[in-house]
Amino acid sequence: MRPSHKTLLFPLSGVSRREGYREQSRPPFAAPWAVNVRGVDALEERDRGGTRPGLAKVSSTDFGAITALATVTSVDADGNRVYSLVVISDGELRCLRTSALLDEAGGYVLTEDSRRIFVSVVQADSGDAPLLDDNAVSILTEDGDEIVFASDVPAESAISETGAYSTAESNGQLYIAGSELNVFDPITTIVQDVVASEGTVPTSQPVVCVYRDRVFLAGEDHVWYASRQGDHTDWAFGADMEDSGRAVAGELSLAGLIGETPMALIPINDEMLVFACENSLWVLNGDPASGTLVKISSEIGVVGPEAWAVSHDGLLIFLSNDGVYTWSGGKPERYSEERTPNELRNVDGVVNYVSMAFDSNGPGFHLFITPVESGDGSHWWIDIRNQALWPVVFGSSGHQPVATSKLKRGGLRDVVIGCSDGYLRRFSSSASTDDSTAIQSHVLIGPIRLSNNYLLDSMLGEVSGMLAQDSGDVTWRAVVSDSAEEVCATAKAGITSVLASETPTGVNSSGTWVAGRNKVSRPRNRGTWCVLWLSSVSQWAYEAAVVLVKRLGRAR
Repeated sequence: MRPSHKTLLFPLSGVSRREGYREQSRPPFAAPWAVNVRGVDALEERDRGGTRPGLAKVSSTDFGAITALATVTSVDADGNRVYSLVVISDGELRCLRTSALLDEAGGYVLTEDSRRIFVSVVQADSGDAPLLDDNAVSILTEDGDEIVFASDVPAESAISETGAYSTAESNGQLYIAGSELNVFDPITTIVQDVVASEGTVPTSQPVVCVYRDRVFLAGEDHVWYASRQGDHTDWAFGADMEDSGRAVAGELSLAGLIGETPMALIPINDEMLVFACENSLWVLNGDPASGTLVKISSEIGVVGPEAWAVSHDGLLIFLSNDGVYTWSGGKPERYSEERTPNELRNVDGVVNYVSMAFDSNGPGFHLFITPVESGDGSHWWIDIRNQALWPVVFGSSGHQPVATSKLKRGGLRDVVIGCSDGYLRRFSSSASTDDSTAIQSHVLIGPIRLSNNYLLDSMLGEVSGMLAQDSGDVTWRAVVSDSAEEVCATAKAGITSVLASETPTGVNSSGTWVAGRNKVSRPRNRGTWCVLWLSSVSQWAYEAAVVLVKRLGRAR
């Protein structure tokens, strides 16, 4: 029989852990497994596949045991908008206040990629640390001076002790839920307890949000609480029922039943507020004093206070006990139902830090699951454009995310993660490593059916690949066998071995591709099914690969 060529496209549909192995050889293509790659490459952000963006330090400050990150926008004495990144660690609060750096003519000082440089300062006596670029190098002014921020704890920064923190921004201040409700003013850098002018502020409520100019508290029991509209010190729940702005308390249940404890409070603009319990979802349409509360699911909930994110167009995505779901009205829908991996089912939100963030640079969502005690977590990039899920692995145990927020650095806001080693980092397409740690990236393409007939044998005769012109080197490996399941299992075990610095087994042939078009390799591996395994420790992007299949006689 005549030889035939097969062109192998990148599996833009992400990893698939539920479909049959043979189904993955049909478009839209998915991968049996992958690590640290995306459908949109980091070199030119094209839909061709390649390594993910790397991590870059935001600053050189070690903040200690980070328990929360938050951003708040305020206005200083000169009427300028000030962006502040608040770091809560070791029971104290630190604030990185950012504003655009100006030159002598009043123009913006820009980085090499034409982004505004933001100076970060805080009232403190010492502990200055430089602001870093994507390569962990100090950003300098035109005069060659380092741009620094003072990272000491403000004089009045004590926070009511609790094991976890939830935050919400309102009117230039940050509300912090704990054993007491605290409020932080980034202009004065003072943290203080919220003192009730009417009624009593609910205590020991670990979840807070701001919706329709009310502070909502929940999480301790089955009751949720909302302050007076426009007055966050008024918590008099027995006020006149005719008063539409009164403080309100309620629970999430049908008539005559005791509701579940709210796990998360999710405001979507000022249109609706989603109450998420462990096994149910409720939506408040309008104001709590006059709106309607509707149950939208009696089975699907959210596993933790930060296990959700909302996109710029109002798409809610969250992690439930049954995997990842999206909601934009109506019933919650499972995200990529045929590809949801078992790693995202029955995640314990108590023994893990679970957080999500929308990244407009992607666009997509980050999902981080980090064990509270120790060890590497299970992290994912959720590509909403291609409806794909991509696993993320960090090469250093200190890079495990324990909190997320956003940082304004000019242009779109970057997702910032507070890491287990106490540093703040962000994803950057121009960072080729994870803060100087090489990124190990792997993707399995296939399984590729070499024979049109199960009774006939075949041979992988030739392999040729093409990478982007500015791509780093890529190692290719071919795993060939008579079973689609076997080649996938062998290749996935090989990825695990390489990540553990061990030598993979079961590889039939291998080679190295460089940037551009590569010479043809002739592995001559006999079998019915094949997986092409690509891996690299460099920043790379994929164009295509072509294999030549030779038909042989009857399978033995």
